[in-house]
Parts: sequence; C-alpha cells; structure tokens
Amino acid sequence: MAFSSLLFVFSLAALLTAAGELSSSSSDLKSLKVVMPNIEEFVSYQAIDFRLNNSTLNTRRLKPSDIPKLADDAIVAVSLDDAVNRAFQYFAEFENKRSGPILTVTLPTVESVEPGSPAEIAGVKSGDLVFYVGSNKIESVMGYYQALNEKLSQEIGLKLLRGKQGTVSVVLKNAAKGPITESNGGIKFAVPPEAIYLTERDSKRMADQYRREMLPAISVDWRTEAANNLMQNAKRLNLIAKGVVDSAGPSSAKIQTKDVLNWQHKKVLEAIDSYFSQRRKIENKNAFYLTGMGDAIVGFVCSLIIFLIALTLFWYQRRAVGKKS
Repeated sequence: MAFSSLLFVFSLAALLTAAGELSSSSSDLKSLKVVMPNIEEFVSYQAIDFRLNNSTLNTRRLKPSDIPKLADDAIVAVSLDDAVNRAFQYFAEFENKRSGPILTVTLPTVESVEPGSPAEIAGVKSGDLVFYVGSNKIESVMGYYQALNEKLSQEIGLKLLRGKQGTVSVVLKNAAKGPITESNGGIKFAVPPEAIYLTERDSKRMADQYRREMLPAISVDWRTEAANNLMQNAKRLNLIAKGVVDSAGPSSAKIQTKDVLNWQHKKVLEAIDSYFSQRRKIENKNAFYLTGMGDAIVGFVCSLIIFLIALTLFWYQRRAVGKKS
C-alpha cells in the first residue's frame, strides 16, 4: 500500500510538471510576435556623425534623444496603401528640409538637359542660368522649384542667361498635356550630390517602387504592420529639428531617406525570420512536452490503477481480519 501510494504521488507530480511545462510553452507561443524596428536602432548603429568646427576629427554620433517621440494618440494604424503613401510623403518632406538650405543658396545653373524633354525641345542648354520663370525672378534652385509649384501649367516661359548671347527666352511645353514640374521638365541643375529635392510626384513614384520591389518580400501577414512601422519611423525622421539635419550647416547629421528605408526593410525581414525561427523552437518544445505529457498520463493512470488495486486489497484484508476477531 505504501509503495502504491508513493508511486501515485510521483506520477501525479510528473503529470502536473508536464502540464505546467506545456502550458508555459503554449503561452510563449501565444505571446510571440514580430518586433518591428525602431528608428533609435538606426541612430545607434549607423555611422551618422556631426561635423563640429568643420573638422572631421571631432565627431559624435546622432543620439537617440535627437529623434522626437510620438504621442500615443499620434500612432494610429491605417490601411496598407495609406501607410505607404504617408511614409513617402514624410520622407519627401524630410529630404526637402534637409536639402533646402543648400538649394536656397545655389544658383539655378543648368548642368544637363534630359534628351527628348520639354527643356531640350525648347532649346535649354547646359550652362544656362535661369533667372525668370514666367514673371517671377529666380535667384536659386529652390526658387525655381517653388515657382513651378506656385502655378502649375502645361507651358512655362523661362528667361535664361547664356554666356555671350545674353538673355534667351524659351517656352517649355508638356506634350503629355500635364503640368510642367521639376521632375518632368528635363532640367538638371548643378547642385551638390547630397542635396535632394522631392516633389509630390517623386514621393508617389518612390511609394510605387517600394510596393513593387520591397513590399512583396515581406510576408503577407505583416505587410500592413511593416508599412505602418515605416510610416511612423518616417514621421519621426521628418520631425528631427531642421538645425540638426541642415546639410549646409557645420554640424549636419549624415542621414538620408534611402539609408533609413533600406535599414527598415532589412530589419523587418530579419524580425520575421527571427519570429519563425523562435516559433519552430517553441513548437518543437511543445511536441516534446506533449510526448512527456502523454507518458505522464499513462504513468498516472497505471499508478492510479495500482493504487486502487492496493487500496482494495488493503480494505479486503482489514475486513477479513475484523471478521476473524
């Protein structure tokens, strides 16, 4: 009887232990999720430096504290397409804020003209200096972009300064019947390579490119979440103080949209791979614990039967002794 009781207690303990392990493992599986990247990680691990006193020897990394936080009520999940569109709108605003100071002081000197573009057809040449768009006097590349956006039209008159020829007037016409913009006019200005100006059309083009080239690589179940994460990171990037990212300043942070975009995409893919890797491990543990649970149940049932048999024999023996006495 003592042995059967001890066997019953041990089997019960083994059953409860197996049940606890299985429950814990199942809970781990239920709480497992894909951890989306936070832009602070990009700031912490990328070589983004400040130039101090115009010296490359005296530098510091852009700190996580330089990235503005978003209030809880500002983080609202939206649909996949809406998230992608908003993300690239924020990226465009960031690039224009970052490059604006350079473009504002850079003369609108034509570096090259795109073949077949309205500018080439109109007769714009490399080396021309644009100093009027319509009736607006232009003093910088940014001024040219702003003048085009102020009055969208299929035809834009330009006055150019061309070396010994002096003033030359041309008219840019869009054969596609849409307005002339900085992205389709065909003029490329001589600006520093780090200066980028993105229009609304550019942001839409980049969003479409993201949908074609990057989004399909992300598992369907996480595309909307990844797009919302990209939107939030882009919004926070856009909120960085202009003085921090002013590429014309002596203490400019070396940070560009393309680097953030590639980093975020890579981290999302790594997070999904990590999720599936951890899931497989937990599922293997669950299978092991289920096997142990089955063995524990068999042991418990056997010990229970032995215990009941022993208890029955013990009761019968006591009853028999009682009758003899």
